[in-house]
Amino acid sequence: MARPDEDRDPAREEEAALVDDLVRQLRRAGPVAGSGPAKSGAAHFDRPDVGSKPLTYSAPAAMGKVGIWTLVGLGALLGTALTQWPYGRACGWPLGFYLIAVATLVVTGMWGALASWRGRLGLAHIVALGTILWGLTVSSQEVLPRVGYAKTPAVWSCAEGRATTPGSPPPAKRGP
Repeated sequence: MARPDEDRDPAREEEAALVDDLVRQLRRAGPVAGSGPAKSGAAHFDRPDVGSKPLTYSAPAAMGKVGIWTLVGLGALLGTALTQWPYGRACGWPLGFYLIAVATLVVTGMWGALASWRGRLGLAHIVALGTILWGLTVSSQEVLPRVGYAKTPAVWSCAEGRATTPGSPPPAKRGP
C-alpha cells in the first residue's frame, strides 16, 4: 500500500486497473452449471468457486454409508463361507469353481476398499482390506502347491495323476 506522501506511479495504476477489469470479465464470463455460453465475447474459464458438479461418478454418493457397509459385509460373509466350501477342490472343475469364488472374494474386497476409502469410512476400509488379505491367503493355499512352491505337490487336472490336497495322506499300497 502506498503512503499518501509518496508520488504515485501512473503506469502502475493503469496495470492495476487493467487487472481489476480482467477479473471482473472473468467473473461475468465464468460458466455456471447449465448456464450455457457466456454473454460477453470472453473466453470460457472453469471457476471452482461456482460450485459446479464434478463429471466423474462417485461411488459413495451413489451407495451411501449403508450401501458401502453392505458391500463390505457381503465380502466378509463370502470370506467366511469359503472356509466351509461344501464341494471338493482337489482338482479339475471343482477347483476352478473354487478359485472363481476366491477371485470374487478378492474383487469384492477391492471394490469395498475403494468405496470405503472414498466414503471416508475407516473401519469399513480395514474390514475390506482384511477381506482382500483373506482372499489372497485362501488362494495361496490352493495355488502354491500346484506351482511347485509347497512341500507337498498337488495337480491342477485330475488326469495328471492322483489329486491330493495339502495335508492328505499318501495312497495306501496294495498287494505284496
